[in-house]
Amino acid sequence: MSLRKHCSPSPEDENRYALIDEKKQKRMISNRESARRSRMRRQQHIKDLKHEIMYFISKSNEMVQKINEITQRYTIVESENIILRVQKEELRRRLESVEMVTNYMYMANEHSVNSLQDSCLNPWQPPISAYHDLCWDFPVLRFQ
Repeated sequence: MSLRKHCSPSPEDENRYALIDEKKQKRMISNRESARRSRMRRQQHIKDLKHEIMYFISKSNEMVQKINEITQRYTIVESENIILRVQKEELRRRLESVEMVTNYMYMANEHSVNSLQDSCLNPWQPPISAYHDLCWDFPVLRFQ
């Protein structure tokens, strides 16, 4: 009997081997299916990453374009700003000149008012400018 056991399997052993083979077969099928799902997930992940790369490249290009536009606008605004500063300085100088002229005119006006008051107080003495005008109008009064 012991020889028979070792030489040919009994129906119990065959059932056991069949059960083991069936489990092995199921495990192999399960492993293959798991590997297939893993490959599919990996492929999908790679596909998603490629889409992300394309999205970020697109966004990067948009940002570069916006930066270039902003830089161009900044350059224009900066040059306009320089022109405005120069114009401001020119206007400041003109204002100073106008203020100086108005101050001189005010001082001259005060002087002429004072001269007018003097001429009212001393009517027999003509003001210098009036005397000068008279000399030119009447050549007889000119000094020779």
